Amino acid sequence: MPASQSAPLGLSDLTEDECLVVSISRAWRRLGPTQAVAEHSIARLLQKDRIYPALDALFATFGPLFADEPAEADASDLLSRSEQALLDRLTAEDVHQRQPPEVRACRAALGQARIELRPLGSIERSGYDRLMDRMSRSYQISMRRPM
Repeated sequence: MPASQSAPLGLSDLTEDECLVVSISRAWRRLGPTQAVAEHSIARLLQKDRIYPALDALFATFGPLFADEPAEADASDLLSRSEQALLDRLTAEDVHQRQPPEVRACRAALGQARIELRPLGSIERSGYDRLMDRMSRSYQISMRRPM
């Protein structure tokens, strides 16, 4: 199946580093009753990981992007618009666009931690995650029993 830029971006299309950043953003939205509790939990889990020094900078980029997105949005292997926007912000090379200071700090911290992210336009989209999502939904629909 040829890759297509029109297919939704899924977790299987990402590298290990990209999956890690998306997974951290998902954990940040659903762990704990507050952001501070979530951040502390994530930091404890990743204290031995090479991304650990970049976590504070990464957390600072989450707030504006995920403020209006419910935590349930991360139940799929497909990336949400906000998750794609996060990857886009962290890889954008447009010199005319001024990045907010927290994004510049995060990019620098991720670079020092040797976390490599690709621009969205260079990620091949297999469509595999969309296919699996559709199959799962159709199975759930077919297994519903009339009441």
